[in-house]
Amino acid sequence: MRTFEEIRRNFRLGEAEEDMLRSLAPLIEPEAEQVVEDFYQSLLEMPYTAKFLQDPDRLARLKGVHRAWLMALFQGPYNESYFQRLERIGLAHVRIGLSAHFVYVAMNFLRARLKKVVAGVVDPDGRAAAEDALDKILDLNLDIIARAYHQAEMRRFFLSYRLDDALIRFARRFTFGLNLLLLVGLIGLAAGMVLVLINDVSLIFRGHLDKGLISALGSLLVLWLAIELLEAEIDRLGGGELQLSLFVGVGLVAFIRKVLIATLSHEDVQMELVYLGGILIFGLIYWLISRAEAKR
Repeated sequence: MRTFEEIRRNFRLGEAEEDMLRSLAPLIEPEAEQVVEDFYQSLLEMPYTAKFLQDPDRLARLKGVHRAWLMALFQGPYNESYFQRLERIGLAHVRIGLSAHFVYVAMNFLRARLKKVVAGVVDPDGRAAAEDALDKILDLNLDIIARAYHQAEMRRFFLSYRLDDALIRFARRFTFGLNLLLLVGLIGLAAGMVLVLINDVSLIFRGHLDKGLISALGSLLVLWLAIELLEAEIDRLGGGELQLSLFVGVGLVAFIRKVLIATLSHEDVQMELVYLGGILIFGLIYWLISRAEAKR
């Protein structure tokens, strides 16, 4: 965080400018009351700022505080206490919820109004130096007051950033956990299909040749699909792309297996035609998606 001395140096507010401002103080003081009145009249004409000034007691108190700040522009002393006072002014504006936009609007009004006063009380030969000193002290005030808004905004941003970052990190870990669970499930599915295949093959040796062959063929298809899904998930965890064709393949294999089972259970021809139609549709979709993935 910058010190007040560093801010003074950056604005080139040196002894010459401070002496000029102090010399203006007795010339500005008779006009200060009217400048403050004009300033608050301009605030009362804006609906947004007028809502902060409805209480007459508060308005009178603010006018007194504002006149003290106005004279401090020219009287100083320009030290650490002055810096801290400006910080408190900025924090007060933030605390009541005044938009930073109107801080800039107010400073713009006061700059023009004070330059008008300076033009009326300072000789033309010294007017440029007086306006230069006035610009520097007003810019310095605006910088320090606006800093309170910037710091408040940064605090909100970092709180939001930390929350967002924590949620994102949690979501990533949770998603990774689900992917691992899916991987374990696919391993279990593949292992289960091996057992089913062994059971189907055993039917052949127990004298059920046709049933064993057809069931084993259906189990091989499902096992093949489980292996493909397992490999695709491993590849995706390593940074590969999701293969949509595999999910269509699930439906395709399900219909093929259903047709194989239907031949054993001797379902009616209409149902078998429905299964064959499903194979045709899923086969066409699988072919189209596979072509698109191959081109990509």
